[in-house]
Amino acid sequence: EDIQLSLLISLAGGTLGGICAAIVSNPADATISAMKKAKSDDGPLATFKKLAGGESGGLFRGLGVRMFFYTLIVSLQFLVYDAIRFSLGIGADDLKLYLDVLGGALSEKGGPI
Repeated sequence: EDIQLSLLISLAGGTLGGICAAIVSNPADATISAMKKAKSDDGPLATFKKLAGGESGGLFRGLGVRMFFYTLIVSLQFLVYDAIRFSLGIGADDLKLYLDVLGGALSEKGGPI
């Protein structure tokens, strides 16, 4: 197994995962932040509609910073996972075998699935 290729794939996966997570979570976080800042009786749906209409910077205000930090955090998690996996000498075939055994054990009668 090529360590450089694996780390590059982890970095690319972490980058893509962080960007997607930031885009998905930003509207909800912007809505909650606007509700706390306004201190009004507006509910989440009314606040969401106000933000979607362009009020106070919109639903994607601060998305760039969130994308940077989410990408950094997720990429570091993937890199730490790969570093531990390589230091313990666990290959991709070992992980496949483990998941196959685990899947077989869970599908047997009396298992949780």
